[in-house]
Amino acid sequence: MKMKSLPYAVMRACVGIAVGTIATASMAQQPQKIEKVEVTGSNIKRVEGETALPVTVITRQDIERSGAVGVEDVIRRISASTAMFSDSTQGAGYATSNANLRGLGANSTLILLNGRRLANHAFGSIGGTAAVDLNSIPFNAIDRIEILRDGASAIYGTDAVGGVINFITRSDYHGGEFTARYGSPEESYGGKEFGANIGYGQGDLGKDGYNLLLTLGHQVNQRLKAIDQKLYNRYTEVGALAPTSFRAFPGRIMDFGFSPGAYVGSLTNASFIAPCDPEITFLQVAGPTPSGTASKRCRGLYPAFIDNLPDSRRTDFYGHYTQNLGNDHQWFTDFSFARNHNIGRIAPVPIDQTALHVRADGTQQNVLLPLTSRYAPLALIQALGYSVNNVGTPGFLEIALRSVPLGNRTNDNQNDQARFSTGIKGVIAGWDYNTAFTYAQAKDHLKYFSYVHEQRFIDALRTGNINPFGPNDAAGEALLKTTLMEGDMRDSKSTTTQLDGKLSRDLMAMGGGQMALAVGADLRREAIDDKPISEDYRQGFHIGGEGTIPNVSASRNVSALFGELSMPLVKGLEVGLALRFDHYSDFGSKTNPRVSIRWQPNKEVLFRGSAGTGFRAPTLWDLKSPPAFSNSANPLTDPGCPAALVANGDPRCVDTQLTTRTSSSGSLKPETSKQYSVGMVVDPVKWLSVSLDYWSINKKDQIGSLSADTILADPSDLSLYNRYRSRFVRTAAGTTLYVDQPVENLGELKTAGWDLDTKMTFNVDTLGKVGISYQGTYIEKWDSQSGKGEPFSHYVGNSLNGGVAYPRWTHTLAFDLQHGNWSGSIENTYTRGWKEVATNGTTGDSFVRDVGETSRFNMSGKYTGFKNLSLKLGVRNIGDKLPPYTATSSNGSHAEGYANSVADPRGRFWYGSVTYAFK
Repeated sequence: MKMKSLPYAVMRACVGIAVGTIATASMAQQPQKIEKVEVTGSNIKRVEGETALPVTVITRQDIERSGAVGVEDVIRRISASTAMFSDSTQGAGYATSNANLRGLGANSTLILLNGRRLANHAFGSIGGTAAVDLNSIPFNAIDRIEILRDGASAIYGTDAVGGVINFITRSDYHGGEFTARYGSPEESYGGKEFGANIGYGQGDLGKDGYNLLLTLGHQVNQRLKAIDQKLYNRYTEVGALAPTSFRAFPGRIMDFGFSPGAYVGSLTNASFIAPCDPEITFLQVAGPTPSGTASKRCRGLYPAFIDNLPDSRRTDFYGHYTQNLGNDHQWFTDFSFARNHNIGRIAPVPIDQTALHVRADGTQQNVLLPLTSRYAPLALIQALGYSVNNVGTPGFLEIALRSVPLGNRTNDNQNDQARFSTGIKGVIAGWDYNTAFTYAQAKDHLKYFSYVHEQRFIDALRTGNINPFGPNDAAGEALLKTTLMEGDMRDSKSTTTQLDGKLSRDLMAMGGGQMALAVGADLRREAIDDKPISEDYRQGFHIGGEGTIPNVSASRNVSALFGELSMPLVKGLEVGLALRFDHYSDFGSKTNPRVSIRWQPNKEVLFRGSAGTGFRAPTLWDLKSPPAFSNSANPLTDPGCPAALVANGDPRCVDTQLTTRTSSSGSLKPETSKQYSVGMVVDPVKWLSVSLDYWSINKKDQIGSLSADTILADPSDLSLYNRYRSRFVRTAAGTTLYVDQPVENLGELKTAGWDLDTKMTFNVDTLGKVGISYQGTYIEKWDSQSGKGEPFSHYVGNSLNGGVAYPRWTHTLAFDLQHGNWSGSIENTYTRGWKEVATNGTTGDSFVRDVGETSRFNMSGKYTGFKNLSLKLGVRNIGDKLPPYTATSSNGSHAEGYANSVADPRGRFWYGSVTYAFK
């Protein structure tokens, strides 16, 4: 069987198992409770069931079955969440995790808690993500998750273009339970998990008139060092170039292009020169030196230093109180707090001229070791036939190195989210009403360890007392430590203050039921104070950091009016209309309509569809941030460099991260979208339900920056570079000083595909209750323009255009069985592979290769036969499969090796939990 047909084969097998089992099954009807509820995507209460909009519901039982220990673990299993963003792995960013419905970006997925907003993460950047960190959700209080897989700007406003994920907490809960859990990979490396949570509720709304719920949880995840797994070392298996950087330890002499450490034992045995360590470097052999000896370089194997999983600690608290006020009125209030503390370690600081900040005069300092230093390898330079009279800076050697003696760069992130909401709901004069005041605040704090201060290092190196080629003596080590830039760097706050209210009621009888209306208003204030608290950090003096970090303090007011009308024209046929008007104080107004239709000719078949428009407002950083410098995500080859430098493999031009400059714009327009979906739900028998939906989204005026990575994605096609070459600001020598990347309204984005959702539930006499579910997404199209007027690039199943790949097919298949006190489940998660561009390790030419599929089976079992006690044992990745190798650092990863957007790096992983219930 070809692997590309696996999803369809699984589907056929799924149906086959069901049909075969039915021959010996006795069908059980479950009594249904008729109750009006509010479903995500609509403000009108209705009888629970399938609506005109595609909504996926993940229950608490589903979460427990999966063995998830955080929200990110759950969202990864949603097939509509494509190319998920996560800094929670590999520790390279700010320890955030963002959903990405339809692959439209985290900015276009709206995250709600009980139908209301949270605050966005407080660290931002021009053209970057301004979204809710999933780690801020009180995970242990979740009752269910509703995912609206359709644009909802007409209901919720901005950032709902891709859809909505609504986390709904438990309510009217009484009693208590305590759970302790532990998990560990089968292999003896890191990545262990420890956790515990407690929940307590008292009071029955119907009997006592009140309910109080309190939950508290704590989760500890241990780091997993990349060097202990060596996933990055698989480049030899595919014939790709090693994932290296010219900045290595021991260092390189840039004037002559060789590493002294590569000649230990052959041309030199100088005690101050250390040999190149094969664990963290890769030996590169180039053309001959003047003496005829091969030129050798130690390139840094930077993925060896990172953590595939960082150390993290998450704590969350949730409290909810509801009080009956009588006469169909309730007062409710809730408070949540979540803290995510993440320690991410990445490769030691890369140091050379191109890594230093761009000064006001448009130049960069150089990294120089005096020829008079006792660490200058003059004898080796002479033996290779070079002359110190030919150095670029008289009296000095230009150096490139990595600060391995100082240890890994460490990002210590503490992200806190506190949220308070209080309001009243009920019925007055025949209208259902719900109004609340909500205040949400995200506070994020960053500390640095083992980063290097640019000027202090340059000054220390020029004393001649620091050894860039090997170990330092005590005085050198002490001097090197004075160059450290550590401590508190960034302390930022983001707040969302919201007052909302809505009314709904039945208006009149129609041919198919009651016409219903919902109207409401929403007043919101968004504010950010993104503040570097270290002046050196703000100016970008930290080598190997984010670049310059401007202080951005801004706010805006948003007001909205919305209405929704449900019209059951005849029996089985309902038409819905929705309209929302939003006014932003900083860029203007936008009105978005939506129309939906639901036709159910009989109880077995339902047809549905919707069409509407959407929009996304520019972020406060996009509108009001000062310019900032950073660097390209991937190593690039600069085609505008002098040909001689490119031919020579000059690291300023070949396989290098280019400095970039981003700038905001107050004249940005919002992104706009048109989308529609059509589908059907078939319930041929009581135990089977199948839904199939087609969706299409067309975005215009995308907000973003045309990155250097995109411009130089394909070395064989320089049409984009030729058009934007003026954005490459060059030095007098012709090398790139920085690439200008202004935020702007770019071109269009078109995406479309299919969602399949199948559920089966039946009883088997000898087995018990059986449940089978299958959820999959097939992306038919994901095309984007890099700029207005540019041709569309196709990203379905490939990352050939310098971006993230969007796998064509993703699914989750689950089998559940419950028999008496025993229950168990088997789950399969699958993501089809894609194509990428890699560099041939022998010839240096680019070639296209296939990234393999990711298919994993998970299994768990639960026993509840002891009084008040339940035991659970599970295993994730039963087949002990490693994630497929990727030769690029996109798709959610900081470095080559694997794509963390689709796969956990751990092999077979065992976990267990004990839950005790009490009154």
